[in-house]
Amino acid sequence: MTSSHTAFEPPNRKFKIIPAFAGGLEVVLLIGASTGAAVMAQSLFTPSLGEALGLAGNEQNLLGGAWTMLRIFAVQYGVLIGLAALFGLLRGRHSLKSHALGKGNLSTLGIIKWGVALGLVAGAPATLVLFLQDVAPFGQDTPVWAALRETPWDMRFWTFLFVGSFGLVPLLEEVTWRGYALGRMTEVIAPGAAILFTSVPFALLHVQYASTDPAMIATSVSVMVASLAFAFATLRTGTIWPAVLGHAIINLPADSWLGAVQLGLAVLVLIAFFRPITAEIGKWIALFFRWTTLQAFVALVPVILLAGLAMAFQAYAFWIALAVFVLTLGLGLIYRSAWRHKPA
Repeated sequence: MTSSHTAFEPPNRKFKIIPAFAGGLEVVLLIGASTGAAVMAQSLFTPSLGEALGLAGNEQNLLGGAWTMLRIFAVQYGVLIGLAALFGLLRGRHSLKSHALGKGNLSTLGIIKWGVALGLVAGAPATLVLFLQDVAPFGQDTPVWAALRETPWDMRFWTFLFVGSFGLVPLLEEVTWRGYALGRMTEVIAPGAAILFTSVPFALLHVQYASTDPAMIATSVSVMVASLAFAFATLRTGTIWPAVLGHAIINLPADSWLGAVQLGLAVLVLIAFFRPITAEIGKWIALFFRWTTLQAFVALVPVILLAGLAMAFQAYAFWIALAVFVLTLGLGLIYRSAWRHKPA
């Protein structure tokens, strides 16, 4: 049954081990395929990101880098959307609502309010890291941060970051992770488990922050905080658009002055809307800390093991993925989407 705390969940969801297993397989398969396509595409298009940023000792070519990223995204998300459309057609998950692409239970103004609050409050940890790195560094920068720190904020700078940070990326990632993946998992497992199963991989795939450096650890934590907030917000509102807006705000470039402004605004929002924000957090906690959250992972353990197997035996990853693809197609023919049913 759909909880009173959720607006993005099929009304007749029932937990069963095999359908939950099939859902987890599908998500891992599609995300893995799109990630693999992106890795291959990076070797096909030039200039590379490092060359575009001038990391190879050459002059920066940010417009060329933006064009490269556009082509990589076309391959990466073309694979994902194509596979999602195939499985959606097979299983009956066709509606915009099943991908949280409508307005959910919000008005246009409500979407803006939620998005700004998410961007400022959930993004405060990330903003604080960048602010401290600018005024009192406590760790290393990533190569991208270091290169862009000295780059003039001209048209080339804003074009590059629109494509690779605050413009296209929030839309593509939220459609993928909160629209497709989270919506798929809410069909078969409890909301809290669906949040974990989609938010943790999303954060871990930000491999540029995988380091023991204090600044990178803090950044990884901030990505996890934002990922969880975006998932909870999508479940609560029934739409990805607040998460898209919040994600864009978090990804906006900020120097020390802009970072201070964002942190100040976050504090003001927390003070002005303390009661509704804490009430919302209470609902999120109630949604997450349930026995059904832990229960669902019984079905997902084999999925995690299969993903680990493919990573451990990369020479056979293609054949493992092909076997999973065939298995997932077969299970899709048997277990149709809970989203195709209308509430009684």
